[in-house]
Amino acid sequence: MHEHLLFAQVPPSRHNQLLRILSGIAGQQPTRVIERHLMFMPRKVHDSRGQQVGGTQTVQNQQAQALQSQLQGDLFHLQLVGDVDDGQFPDEVVQAREKAEDELMKDAEEGNTETRGRRGLDGSLGDSLERPMYDFEEQTWSLRFSDLPEVPGRRPVASRMISSVDIIDGNAIEFMDALGYKYISEYILEGHRVIHNNLILLLHRIMLFPPSQSSGTSVPSPRKSLPPYNSLIPLDPSGGYVLQASARVQDVTKPDGVNLAINELKAFKDIMKGVVELEIGDRLSLDTRVK
Repeated sequence: MHEHLLFAQVPPSRHNQLLRILSGIAGQQPTRVIERHLMFMPRKVHDSRGQQVGGTQTVQNQQAQALQSQLQGDLFHLQLVGDVDDGQFPDEVVQAREKAEDELMKDAEEGNTETRGRRGLDGSLGDSLERPMYDFEEQTWSLRFSDLPEVPGRRPVASRMISSVDIIDGNAIEFMDALGYKYISEYILEGHRVIHNNLILLLHRIMLFPPSQSSGTSVPSPRKSLPPYNSLIPLDPSGGYVLQASARVQDVTKPDGVNLAINELKAFKDIMKGVVELEIGDRLSLDTRVK
């Protein structure tokens, strides 16, 4: 699969305004997106070329084989990506519980016998207090690969090969180990997604884990818990966002599909003139190869 892209930088002061504009263009409410990205690199650069994948995981075989074939040349960083909910961060869980408890106390003081579903039949605190904490063992993952974008000039958009394989059973970390890759770092992607025709519009920023959880010369394995959301640190010190407009084409041998994707991106760029300047971006900033 190929992905065609345009990017724009967005200052934090314009985030809400742009989100409303995108929602109006697409005619739909934005979808909240929070992803945990685990970064991996080959354990041994020379030994990992052509290494066979082991492990007990069930993956989509055809996609896995296609991904392996893409890794036979240059060596690339790979990612495990998993969706996370706002409420799974410790501070969000605590705040939700405290808010629900305050409401229950207020109801009791006012003599209100209607608990609006917050209290169970046994008198315990209801579903509104049962916010699920993050469980690393229950996290589902997708293995993602992104190639180096093509050299600019051929097309008015950035273009790169991508691949994603859902790991639907087994231990994803053991799978990466069998693949010959080791964990090196992680980050949180947070933002909103809007779908406009065939375009995926992602207004997002990258958040890093706080120093207390990422310090040290070596991190042998991913953290089993999430830090408080308010402790995450924006990669961009200004707190700015990136608007990514992308169109995906399954079969690049069919010119009609490629042209449709590029034309939709060009049309969206024209619509957004005066709002944001969409550009191809720096090709090397999207380089996932192991140096």
